[in-house]
Amino acid sequence: MIIRCFLMVAACLSCLGCRAADPANPESATSSAGDLSAARVQAPPTGGSTVVYAYYFHRTFRCVSCLSMEEMASRAIEEHFGPQLKNGQIVWMPVNIEDPATETLQKQLDVRGTGLVLARMENGVYKDSKSLDKLWGLLSRPDDFSKCVVDEVNAYLSGTQER
Repeated sequence: MIIRCFLMVAACLSCLGCRAADPANPESATSSAGDLSAARVQAPPTGGSTVVYAYYFHRTFRCVSCLSMEEMASRAIEEHFGPQLKNGQIVWMPVNIEDPATETLQKQLDVRGTGLVLARMENGVYKDSKSLDKLWGLLSRPDDFSKCVVDEVNAYLSGTQER
């Protein structure tokens, strides 16, 4: 019984570590996709229009909630924005925040932990970004989670997003 309680506490603490980077450790605020200009090079050209980057920031070790968040966000974007993914208007990018190679990207987007961040580029110029922290509270409600992702991506595509 004690071992089972210990394992449950350890699992809960590991999930807390997934959700927020340690502010005392600057190395914990690093990732794996470079800066926005480097990401722009990876995306297919879209004729100079708006490109929305959907970055899923994660740690190397991922708890069940982190894996669910990535899978649900990816599925919502693929199901609702297939043509935009194909033509490069939307770019999906999982990013490991423990990889030092993308520290610049994390700083540009003010990433503090794991989760989905949308960034908008217009004509190759970074405009703004938004962390969708509210998705953590929607993990147990897949329809609401998907609707939230779709609504936020649509707002970013149209340029009408809230900051």
